[in-house]
Amino acid sequence: MKKTLALVVVLALVFVCVFAQGALAADFPSKTVEAMVGWGAGGGGDIVFRALAEVFPTYANGQQMIIKNVAGAAGLTGAIEFLDAAPDGYNIMHWNNATMAKCHLSDTVITGADTFKTVCQVVSSYNYLVVREDSKYQTIQEFLDDALANPGVITCGNAGAQGGNHLAALLFEKATGVEMVHVPYGGGGPAITGLLAGEVDCVMANAPEGIANVESGQLRILAVFSNERYTSFPDIPTGLESGIDCVLPQWRTVVVPIDTPDEIVEQLAEIFRQCCEDPAFVQAMTDLSVEVTYKGPAEATEFMHEEDARFAELAKTIETE
Repeated sequence: MKKTLALVVVLALVFVCVFAQGALAADFPSKTVEAMVGWGAGGGGDIVFRALAEVFPTYANGQQMIIKNVAGAAGLTGAIEFLDAAPDGYNIMHWNNATMAKCHLSDTVITGADTFKTVCQVVSSYNYLVVREDSKYQTIQEFLDDALANPGVITCGNAGAQGGNHLAALLFEKATGVEMVHVPYGGGGPAITGLLAGEVDCVMANAPEGIANVESGQLRILAVFSNERYTSFPDIPTGLESGIDCVLPQWRTVVVPIDTPDEIVEQLAEIFRQCCEDPAFVQAMTDLSVEVTYKGPAEATEFMHEEDARFAELAKTIETE
């Protein structure tokens, strides 16, 4: 009799826990969600997540998503702070290959794909080399000719030392044989500001960084390192068309603290799936030459592990050169 009573009590407790978790997921979110972006305002991650925040309330019970910018160390400063975030679904973080690459090039407590739980991928984009409109370089070939003739003279800004754009610039150097002076900034936005101010000769950027300045005639893209030309800029050649064997893709994902319940992860993933399908968000990304690329938790997690391994190998080649 006692064993039977004990079993009934245990089953009741299990039922209550499961019911409570289900109710929590059904009511989620019931307050503001804070998104950590480890880059300064105006950078690619900041712009994409602010665009998501615009449509977020429509699919999140009317709740807002606010952005917290903590720039530094190619996103690592914000990621380290995020380690202490509550695993309740109300704390999310922008995570991209720039920060993942930095994990493998620095001594840090952020170890890679398994440090956080992946919710979804939201967009992908490609790097491009951009100069001021009054630059003497009208074409990528003119840039290469001058860079090869004057090694170590041209200055190239990036979003942060050993981050994704810096690695992209290093891969560009490797593919072309040029040698540039790399100037790190606290994000893609500050790098573009530095270029506009004449502090550097060029910037290795990633959409949507500087796209508005290109559209306004302040900056000029010399080449896009993608398989195809940007739809928004059909006259700008790809690196491949210019004889540069270099394709430089980047991605942006949403992650949460590792102990966040799977039910909440699924709920967040569904909210962001709808955000990614929202016509206003899709149009905003199209205007910025960013491709909406939604992957759910399982697919995005698998992709993160593949990318983690790729950057670990890439880091080894950079360290030994």
